[in-house]
Amino acid sequence: MMAPRFAPQAYQDMQVLSADPRELVILLCQALVRNLVRAGNAMRQRDYEAKSAAIVRAQQILSELICSLNDEVGGELALRLRDLYAHLQLQLVDVDLQDDQDRLAHVTEIATKLVEAWEEALKRCRHQEQQQRVG
Repeated sequence: MMAPRFAPQAYQDMQVLSADPRELVILLCQALVRNLVRAGNAMRQRDYEAKSAAIVRAQQILSELICSLNDEVGGELALRLRDLYAHLQLQLVDVDLQDDQDRLAHVTEIATKLVEAWEEALKRCRHQEQQQRVG
């Protein structure tokens, strides 16, 4: 049997392995928000090593989101998302260098809205898919 301290990681691994690509985008965006919150907490505690680690992880997630975009399928939306993700990465460079809590709060707000938008998009896609199966 698995040790209790490893259970959350095992659950997360299973969630990722069984998710469809749309769910993976949501999971990435949720992880982005978590790391931004960690960076803010670390910044307030003056734990600069933890702050930088969380910001680096957030930047890696943004890179993964950029790489997941398909311009041929996504068209204009993919281009705009790429620009947004790249903009957020640049903002995080300034956050890290200047310990700018206001800028971090702004990036976190945008990332939170991204989670909500992707969740709504998935909900609508699933509803539309269900309607197509019924109809």
